[in-house]
Amino acid sequence: MHDLKAISTFLDIAPDPMMVVDSGGVIVFASAYVYELFGYVPDELTGKPVEHLLPERCRSAHGNHLENFFRSPSVRPMGTGLELSARRADGSEFPVEISLSPLRDGDAPYALASIRDITERKRLEESRRETRKQKRIAEERAKAARILSSRNDALHAIFEASPLGMVTTTPDGIIDRWNHAAEGIYGYTASEAIGTSIWDMGGVMGGSEEQGAPVTVVDAKKRIVHELRDFHSRQRRRDGKIIDISLSSAEYRDANGENSGYIFLSDDISERKMVDQQLRQAQKMEAVGQLTGGIAHDFNNLLSIIILNLELSREKIPAHSEHVALNESALTAALHGADLVKQILAFARKQNLSPKRIEVNELVKSMTSLLTRALGEQVEIVLHTAPEAWPAIADPVQLQTALLNLATNARDAMARGGRLTIQTENVSLDEAYVQQFGDLKAGEYVMVAVSDSGQGMAPETVERAFDPFFTTKPAGVGTGLGLSMVFGFVKQSEGHVRIYSETGHGTTVRVYLPRAGTERPAAAPPPKTFAHTRKSKAPRVLIVEDNAALAKTAYRLLSNAGFDATVASGAKEALNLLRVPSSFDVLFTDIILASGENGFELAKEATRLDPRLKVLYASGFAEAALLESGHGAAEGNFISKPYRSEDLISRIESMSTDAEAQQPEVKVLS
Repeated sequence: MHDLKAISTFLDIAPDPMMVVDSGGVIVFASAYVYELFGYVPDELTGKPVEHLLPERCRSAHGNHLENFFRSPSVRPMGTGLELSARRADGSEFPVEISLSPLRDGDAPYALASIRDITERKRLEESRRETRKQKRIAEERAKAARILSSRNDALHAIFEASPLGMVTTTPDGIIDRWNHAAEGIYGYTASEAIGTSIWDMGGVMGGSEEQGAPVTVVDAKKRIVHELRDFHSRQRRRDGKIIDISLSSAEYRDANGENSGYIFLSDDISERKMVDQQLRQAQKMEAVGQLTGGIAHDFNNLLSIIILNLELSREKIPAHSEHVALNESALTAALHGADLVKQILAFARKQNLSPKRIEVNELVKSMTSLLTRALGEQVEIVLHTAPEAWPAIADPVQLQTALLNLATNARDAMARGGRLTIQTENVSLDEAYVQQFGDLKAGEYVMVAVSDSGQGMAPETVERAFDPFFTTKPAGVGTGLGLSMVFGFVKQSEGHVRIYSETGHGTTVRVYLPRAGTERPAAAPPPKTFAHTRKSKAPRVLIVEDNAALAKTAYRLLSNAGFDATVASGAKEALNLLRVPSSFDVLFTDIILASGENGFELAKEATRLDPRLKVLYASGFAEAALLESGHGAAEGNFISKPYRSEDLISRIESMSTDAEAQQPEVKVLS
C-alpha cells in the first residue's frame, strides 16, 4: 500500500525519470526529469494519456501491453526483446529502456515506470560494431591479397584452362590477356589479339542484344562503362561465321581501389540455341500432331466405312456395267482422301464460314473421342447436355475448331490433369443483359459452356484473354490466337462469348449461338411483371454477394418485386444475421465468396441454424462443372450468372411460396 503524494518527493529526486500511470493509461505523476527529458513544461503531462509520449506507429499496440501488465502486475522490463522508442514534445524520437513496477493507492492500481534514455549507449554500440566491421574487412582484404599473391601461378593456370573464353583489358580497352578458349571461340590467336583494341577486332566482343543488359558498353571515348550479365549477342568470328555468344564482364581494381581494367567471359551458345529451337519446334509439332491425330483418326474411320462399302458393292456390279468405272473412281478418291487428311486439316482455318442448322448436342457428343485423344488420359471429360437443346445456326466446322481450342486451353490450365466439363443449355438474353454489349441482340440462344478445374485466371488476365497474340504461356508455347479465333468466329456468327474465372477455382467459357429457325435471333419475351400477392408479411431474402454492384442490383430488383431483402457482403456477416430465429425465408448466396469463403459451407451452417431456410445458389461457373467438382446443390436450387430478372424473381417466389413447406435436402460434399 503506497500513498502517491507521500512518494512523489522521492520520485522527483530519483536519478532516472519516473512516471506513474493509472490502469486507464493516464499519467497521474511525472518527475521533473521526465519533463526535462521529453521537453514539456511542468505539470503539462498530468492527466494526459501515456500514448502521448509514444511515436504514432506504436500507439495502437500500447493498449494491449498496458492491459496485460495490470492483469498480471509484477516488476519487469517493458517490451522484452524489443527496441523501444519515445517521442519528445518537438516530435523527435529517441531510444529508451523502461522498467515497470506495480503500485497501489488504496484499492487503485498504478504502474510506476522508470525511463532511461539510451541514445548514447546505442551510438557507442553502433560505433563499436562499425569498428569491428572495418577491422574484419581490412583483415579479409589483407588475407585475400596474400592468397592472390601466393597463388598467381595457379590463377594463371585456371585462366588458361577455363572452358569459357576469358579476356582481360586495360581501362582503355586494350587486350592484355586472351586465353585458349577465346582462341577457339573467335579464331584469333593470343599473339594476334593481345595489344589490340577490342573495337578493332572485326566485331568481336560486340554485336546486337538478344537478352541481358546493358546494350551500350562503351562511352564517347571508347571506354567500357557498363558491366554485363549473361548478355546474348551475335558476333563474327575471324573466318566470317556468325556465332551466338553469352557475354559477361566486370571491372577489377587494384589495392588502392583504382580501375585496373576489365575481364570478359565468353561462352559460345550457338549449339545450345539451335537445340533449344529444335526442342520448341518438336514440342509444337507434338502438340499439333496430338490434336490433328485425333481428328485424322475419326476421319479415317469414316473413310474406312466408305471404302469397305464401295468394295462390297463392287462385287455386286456386273463386270461390263458402266458402274464399275464409277465405283473404281470413287474408291480411288476415297483412298487418296485418306492420304490428304492432314493437309485438309491444315487448310481448315482458311475456309469461309458456312452457317448451317446444327444440333449442338450431337456435335458435342461426336467430339468426345477426339477430345479424349487430344487432351490425354490425365483429363476427365464430362458432358451435360440439355435434353431438349435447340438447334443453333453456325458453321459446324468452325464450332468444332472453337471447342477444340477451348478444350486445349483448359488442358494447359490443368498441368497435373483435371476435369473438363462441357454443358449445353437453352437461354434467353433479355434487353437488360444485352445493353451491356453494343453488338448483341436480345433473343434466344444455345449456350455451350466449357469449364475446367484448373488454376483459373486473375481479373487482369481475363480482360486481355481475347486479345490477339496475348498469352500467359512461356515463349515458344502457343501463338496467343486460340481465344481470339473463338471470339472472331462467335461474333461473326452473331453470337456472344464470355469468360468467368476465379483464381484457384478454374475457368468457364460460355459460347452463345443464335437459335436456328429465323434469320436473326427471335426477340426475347418481355420481362414478366411480378407483384407479391401474399396477405402476410413479405418473404425475407438474405442476399450474400461480395460484388457490391451486383449485390446492390439484386437488392433493388427483389425489393421492387415486393420482397423484404437484406444484403450481406460475406459469410461471417450473413451468419450473424441468421442467428436471429426465423429471420429469413430464403438465403440467396454466391458460391465463391471473397477471402476463401464458400457458399456451400455457408448454406450448411445456415440450415443448421434454421432448418426451414431455403437456399438458392448463384455462380458464374456452369452448374454441371460445379456438380462435377464435388459440390452438390439440390435440384432447382442453382441460378447461373448472369441471371435474368424474371428468372431470379420466379425462382425465389417459388421457394418462398409456402414458408412451412419441408426444406429440400441440400447436399454439400466436402
